Amino acid sequence: MSYQVLARKWRPQSFEDVVGQETVTKTLKNAIKSERLAHAFLFSGVRGVGKTSTARILAKALNCQKGPTPTPCGECDSCQEVASASSVDVLEIDAASNTGVANVRELIESVRYGTARDPFKIFIIDEVHMLSNAAFNALLKTLEEPPPHVKFILATTLYQKIPGTIISRCQQFDFKPIPFRLIAERLKWISQEEEIEISDYALKVIVSTAQGSMRDAQSALDRIIAFSGKQISDEDVRTLLGEVDERAVMAVVEAVLDQDAQALIRQVEALTTSGVEPQNFCRKLIQHTRNLMVCKVTGWDEQLLNLADAEKDAILEQAEKLSQLDLIRFYDLLNRTEADLRWNSHPWVHLELTLMKLVELSRLPTVEEVIGKLRSGQAISNPDSGNQAQVGQVELAQPVSEKVRSGSSAKALDLKDEKKSGREQDSGKVQAPGGEINPTGPSGQDQAMTHLMAAVQVESMGLYSSLQHASRTTLDQEKLSLFFPPDESFHHREVCKPDNQDRLSRLSAKIVGAEPKIEVLLEEPIANQFDPTDNPKVKAFIETFPGKVIVEKKVDD
Repeated sequence: MSYQVLARKWRPQSFEDVVGQETVTKTLKNAIKSERLAHAFLFSGVRGVGKTSTARILAKALNCQKGPTPTPCGECDSCQEVASASSVDVLEIDAASNTGVANVRELIESVRYGTARDPFKIFIIDEVHMLSNAAFNALLKTLEEPPPHVKFILATTLYQKIPGTIISRCQQFDFKPIPFRLIAERLKWISQEEEIEISDYALKVIVSTAQGSMRDAQSALDRIIAFSGKQISDEDVRTLLGEVDERAVMAVVEAVLDQDAQALIRQVEALTTSGVEPQNFCRKLIQHTRNLMVCKVTGWDEQLLNLADAEKDAILEQAEKLSQLDLIRFYDLLNRTEADLRWNSHPWVHLELTLMKLVELSRLPTVEEVIGKLRSGQAISNPDSGNQAQVGQVELAQPVSEKVRSGSSAKALDLKDEKKSGREQDSGKVQAPGGEINPTGPSGQDQAMTHLMAAVQVESMGLYSSLQHASRTTLDQEKLSLFFPPDESFHHREVCKPDNQDRLSRLSAKIVGAEPKIEVLLEEPIANQFDPTDNPKVKAFIETFPGKVIVEKKVDD
């Protein structure tokens, strides 16, 4: 007898054997009992979660010689023929290779004829989303009103590609990814039946690569058995599946937490020489970040974490050192890096620099901390140098552009003027949360705008960069006004985006104590602007002494 792979040998043969889809199987069994069966079903879900297996079980339940019954016997000719995909009355069609309207017309033609032996003629159309639009249109009428003896079962991994006209004619069932624990239990049972020696750790490694697919997990186990035989070691599993050792992940995260760049580079070098795939390692870091977040929020929970008890103390210790905001920042950066690694020509270099960014992210303060220190005049640390700056001497990561410094109200970002005007003002101060500012006078507007720029810089470098291109800016309790030159329409649009508007409104409210109205204006181009190069003498001078001509416009006080 020819060898059968595990995914086929241990394929579910009854509704009770289907793992992780209790809602679907219960509904189908109750429908059979109550004789309320639809004429067309649509099974959707990711690969390897039991769609086609459930379709076959439903076909057996309907055509079993003891049925229709929710518990097909599995012994009659009909049940055995369905299980072996040889039944004349149960036709399995692969839509991926039969996509055209001609194939559907052949199917419709066969619908007219009665069954050979069984009560129902059942059409199982796998990967139905591969049908062409013309084929779907040809199927519509038959799918809506088939003969009483015909049932359709459609299966797809891409539900969103199915036309709404098809979905509305079917009873739809959504197959969920199978939980980690259930796949692990099933693999352990299969290993015992096959007399395979394998540890719980190795099973967890296999399941972690399956991403909720039972068939993928069984195929991976089959490959490992072919490699190792009846006795499977943990090292064999890691080697064959390219799995990253948890100790390496813990060491990298520990180096990030200790802000030890040298140790981090050495860890990456060791991973490179050991042959670990950078994308696999990045995925493992994302999973580890998720585990740290779970520990941070709920504490140690074996069902949520699926980790060995030996790792408990080390993971809890790392989770204690990180805030939820740190973990969110880590996840966001690692998730973007994992996508970039697919196309990057130097993946390990890209990942190494990403890990260095994680070191810097762990040093960043929150927006609230920055605003609080700015208001109260406390020292603000510079992560790169360790130096500290007072509120009147805040050093931003990038120098504020001269465009923002110029103009009638752009003096708000001149911190020396802020200190001078702060000594002169003695009235009109408003008590805001966290400290006093004066949003009614010019110097108060200057100080408020300075604080807003610093807060924006911490939260969104993109928005901060766009604000630097403003020609004039003012902020008080009533209004935040931002003026952009005519040639800065891109940055004007960026600031006008809803998420940036919400961010400016929220941060401004924290600084001035009230939510101001936001006004973002694009200045009109100056008509008939004087061009000094039109003067022949100026033109001759430029030809002799090449350089850039700067036109200064006097601003009335």
